[in-house]
Amino acid sequence: MAFFAWGMIFYAHGVFKAVLEEKHGWSSSFMSLAQSWFWFVGAISAFAVGTMIDRYGARTVAYYGVCATAVGLVSISLVYEPWQLFLAFFILATAYPTIGNLGISAALAPIFEVRYAAALSLALTGASVGGAIVTPAYIFLTKDLGFELASWVLAIATLVVLSPILLWLPSSTPTKELNIDVEEQDVFRNSLRSPVFWVIFLTSFFSFTGQVGFLFQEISIFQPRMGLENAGYAVSLTVIGAAFGRFILGWTAELFQLRLVAAAVYVVQAAGLFIAFLFDGVLTSYIAAFIIGLAVGPVVMLPAMLIRGAFGAKGFGKMFGLASIGMFAGMMIGPSITGITAASFGFEIALLCLLTSDVVAAILILLGFRKGDC
Repeated sequence: MAFFAWGMIFYAHGVFKAVLEEKHGWSSSFMSLAQSWFWFVGAISAFAVGTMIDRYGARTVAYYGVCATAVGLVSISLVYEPWQLFLAFFILATAYPTIGNLGISAALAPIFEVRYAAALSLALTGASVGGAIVTPAYIFLTKDLGFELASWVLAIATLVVLSPILLWLPSSTPTKELNIDVEEQDVFRNSLRSPVFWVIFLTSFFSFTGQVGFLFQEISIFQPRMGLENAGYAVSLTVIGAAFGRFILGWTAELFQLRLVAAAVYVVQAAGLFIAFLFDGVLTSYIAAFIIGLAVGPVVMLPAMLIRGAFGAKGFGKMFGLASIGMFAGMMIGPSITGITAASFGFEIALLCLLTSDVVAAILILLGFRKGDC
């Protein structure tokens, strides 16, 4: 699921932007607006997806995601008018939470009472693999076959490969099988009254603002310093760092208090951004890209781990769906902050804004969690 969610959707935004700007002459600002629409729809649909997972199980919801991903990919390749792109992004945005972080985390939460972090780490490794394989393949197929045919090929591959794999997911949730919906609602209501939940919500927002604000502009940040080819290598180092960071978090998270682990991750991401802010050499840019990468994977994992640790697995889908609104809001706002600030003051000031966002996340998680909360 992670392989396709990140490969076909998250990292493919760069392909969509480049191809559609060239094909239709649409401006970069218009494409940024369309991508902000994607994240807005994703934020709104996340809560509904979490609720549906609690009610019907991860498998049923993920099947919708597979079909919507295929339809969305084909639709994007066929657009000719701006409103059609917004409709295609709407379809794809409703698919992303079902097979992305929300769907994967919710599917694993009731199964793994222990070693949840390790299971999540392994499952989300597909995100790095998808970014490293699917997106370059998309670019290659687009050059060789054209954007429309390449999108059809990947849409069919999504249906053929992912549909049978989803049979391994649980068809229902433990709360549904035990018929304790009332108790599940009580858990959800109590979580909303808890300051801890809103601390998780806000830290998710600030950490994803810092992360996605950098990732979506990484080439633009590093290309003037080191050229396009070296900037591409820097992106690869970020992807490699994400895989290492995800593995480290998955196998060490249960050894320490999770609030301290989360704060450390946010500080690492801020440190990488600070290095990129201070130095503009090739070597230091590589170091910054790798250090930021070390936090990329853990930042994606932490909201699910924090909610699972603080509130348990009961009603997890709905709680994580609501918390995901903060994540999607950060994804939507981060690139806009970087783009607008860079246009007015340069990328150095944009990096300073992003690292400040990570520092705020670290402070929130330390001050908002008591020792026994998680």
